[in-house]
Amino acid sequence: MRFGIQLHGSFPMHLYPELAREVERHPFQELTVHDVVWWRPVWQVLALVGQATERVLVGPDVTHPYLTHPAVIAQNLAGLDELTGGRAILGIGRGSLLEPLHIRRSDAAERVRETVEIVRRLLAGERTEFRGRHYTIDAPASLLWAPPRPEVPTFVGAFGDEMVRAAAAWADDIRPPGTWDTRRFARLKQIAERAAAAAGRRLSVGCEVWTVVGEDRAAARLLGRQVLARYLGSMKAVTDFYEVDPAEIGGGAEAISERTLDLFVAAGAPDDIEAGVERLRAAGAETVTFSGRLGEDPRRAIRSLGELVSRLG
Repeated sequence: MRFGIQLHGSFPMHLYPELAREVERHPFQELTVHDVVWWRPVWQVLALVGQATERVLVGPDVTHPYLTHPAVIAQNLAGLDELTGGRAILGIGRGSLLEPLHIRRSDAAERVRETVEIVRRLLAGERTEFRGRHYTIDAPASLLWAPPRPEVPTFVGAFGDEMVRAAAAWADDIRPPGTWDTRRFARLKQIAERAAAAAGRRLSVGCEVWTVVGEDRAAARLLGRQVLARYLGSMKAVTDFYEVDPAEIGGGAEAISERTLDLFVAAGAPDDIEAGVERLRAAGAETVTFSGRLGEDPRRAIRSLGELVSRLG
């Protein structure tokens, strides 16, 4: 099992290098940053994180093609790979919290696939001509500098059956967000592995865990409700699966029940988090990314999670 930390754009810009150095003091393999238009800008934060680290993989988790053209994603990713000496990783998906912009995300699986194909062609130095359903690029389009690597590891933050099934044919890793209860994870893992086998390939299946850890369990769970309230309305496939009461969706933190909190968020004391990670291990999760606010004090939370990862080996 591999472990990573995902930071949201909720922290002051000057704090990211310090948080990045704290992550690298512990046995995490990845440090990623959430790409949400309403938070601080992802690629600038990634540059700070990349400069402050020497070992961990660094990248967006997840970026998306609804506000940024695939060619610009390729440009940013190649620049990050150069900055970090070949440590970039690409997390991609359908994005979140785009509803206020009235952006329709129909055919998301195909749009994401086309995006990754364009990114891979440009990183490989191809003089690209592309004719897809969503994107058209005329030859001889290419980056005017040599990216350091022709390909970077790519994972998909997918939680819907269609996206999981489609991404299994080309992604390196699939990581459904908002995973804490293992039932939905087990279903998606089965879908992904069957689709990958049909395509004659193997892929890793991990998960992103929205996390709030602290010695004060009640305070951690209160903050966990606040985090969940922001994203629950964007998770229809999962809220339908678990038959979440519609009154909890869009009703604010106070509307979220104990049951729903425990389905989606690792919120509690360190022992609670460790027990949940062991359940994910038993369910076959190959990567666990602790995501979000992490705790009232993010530095202390990273240390606590790092100690947990050390114990789990």
